[in-house]
Amino acid sequence: MSLPLLATVLALASALTHASWNAAVKAGSDRLMSIGMVDATALVLCAAAAPFVAPPDGRAWTFVAVSTVLNTAFRLFLVKAYQLGDFGQMYPIIRGVSPLSVAVLSVLVMGQPLGRTAWFGVALISVGITSLVLSNSRADIRAVPIAYAVCAGLCVAGYTVSDAGGVHAASDLLGYTVYLFLVESVPMPLLALAVRRREALRTLRLQWRLGLFGGLVALLSYTLMLWALSVGGTARVAALRETSVLLAAGIGAFLFKEALGRHRVICAAVVAGGIVLVSL
Repeated sequence: MSLPLLATVLALASALTHASWNAAVKAGSDRLMSIGMVDATALVLCAAAAPFVAPPDGRAWTFVAVSTVLNTAFRLFLVKAYQLGDFGQMYPIIRGVSPLSVAVLSVLVMGQPLGRTAWFGVALISVGITSLVLSNSRADIRAVPIAYAVCAGLCVAGYTVSDAGGVHAASDLLGYTVYLFLVESVPMPLLALAVRRREALRTLRLQWRLGLFGGLVALLSYTLMLWALSVGGTARVAALRETSVLLAAGIGAFLFKEALGRHRVICAAVVAGGIVLVSL
């Protein structure tokens, strides 16, 4: 398998698993506790794996630190967006903001140029994803949750570019992945325990399966993305990964009983067209 094709397959697999762990967070009765349990699962798994892999090189730790700050901010914005808005609306906005932002940052920061076809594909994916918001009635489009979702999307763009730099700076991809998760999975469980002290044990007893599933899938999703970033262009991988909104639209309709109309189907077709152009 060629490297561009491998990057495409990895990015799409990451998209599928990413929508699943986000749905697990949304499905929980307490989103802060849900994301705390997801990160706690990843933390335990990576702590167990850490003695068996090499830690990142000195320069790679800078990227780990930057990604940890941006990932924590992303999770805080994500919790607020899911508390105030529908999954089928918030998730597309978060993922729609990211591709164009990543494309610009990858050119300016990492010096990875894109051709006209790829730029057009990234633009199609962003437009198709973001326009899913318009499938809701105007009464359902609320400024505050949308603002949280946009901020979360900008954080996604930032940590994606940071991690792209990290996987290229690190000598061992697996070691970088394990230690990245080991560090960035610490803040949210601590915050959840601090804020939800009284309810923590009860929520853990009732929803530990959801947290375990979300943590396993989140770890798999991000590992696949880091692998894709190590063999493919940052902007292309980021754009392809945002196709997770197609699965998220289905999850929102069938799991959360959110509307799925003709407008969303058209948007999905636009995103699919963008995928083809980016892959080319």
